[in-house]
Amino acid sequence: MAMPPSRPWAELQHDLLVAIMTRVGAPDLLCGGASRACSSWRAAARDPLAWRRVDLRDWVAVTSGRRAARPGHSSSGVPVHAALFGILEVAAKSAEGRIEAVLLPEFADEDHLLFLAERCPNLQYFSLPSTCMTYDQFCKAIGGLHSLKGMAVDETLINYDVLLHVHQCCPDFVELKVSALYVDEEMASVICNSLPNLKKLEIPSADMSSAAILKFLDCLAELEHLDISGYETSAILSSVLEKASRLKVFLWNSKFELGEFMDCSNCGEHNINPQDPCKCMMEHKVMDWLAGPSQAS
Repeated sequence: MAMPPSRPWAELQHDLLVAIMTRVGAPDLLCGGASRACSSWRAAARDPLAWRRVDLRDWVAVTSGRRAARPGHSSSGVPVHAALFGILEVAAKSAEGRIEAVLLPEFADEDHLLFLAERCPNLQYFSLPSTCMTYDQFCKAIGGLHSLKGMAVDETLINYDVLLHVHQCCPDFVELKVSALYVDEEMASVICNSLPNLKKLEIPSADMSSAAILKFLDCLAELEHLDISGYETSAILSSVLEKASRLKVFLWNSKFELGEFMDCSNCGEHNINPQDPCKCMMEHKVMDWLAGPSQAS
């Protein structure tokens, strides 16, 4: 069978190149291979559409991997806190006001969020993993993000007044992701009472009581997507599954006291019989068997 004739990468269509650039990531768009490629690739890297989603979660690791960097500094020797302002400024200019989402690294703080609110007032989503954020500065930044539709934050920001401020300033806010160790009914009530219009709620890898889960299902009337996966818990009761049946997406894990059986939502099987594991667990056990006995350390 004859092989099709090869074509140079430079001849890829511009819209396809832009789609590729959106998956490359901001660090590589700025100082990676895209900036040293052919003219068509460089043009795609400068297209504002390539900057609609700016993912900087692994930025320090990426830059430090190119050159040995001192702790707290980028590969260029600039303190990472200041360097992040620079990359956000470049991203804001490159996007020409079209940035829709920014995923910040762990060291980002309230100053970076305020910077985004000033440079990207049309921002629709941000991820801010910082655990050291003052309520006043956070609310000040939110006050400038009236187009915000969703955010991912640490549990330290799950405060009624803070979330109510989000609800009042951002009329289209419908998506919340929280990084938390434990979620009880009180925290669930704070979220439900301050953000009643949530359609998507993600609290993965958190120990969560059944009362908290039921609170979400009972009080968030518009909820469509609930992700409480990643933590093995016995809180998934039949009452929870019944009420969650109205959702479009419900992701969860459950570990029961009998044996090591784990039931999950990934395969759609909700079987609490420890002698009849779900498809996901069956595949996991088969793969473990094929891998052979573990080697003693």
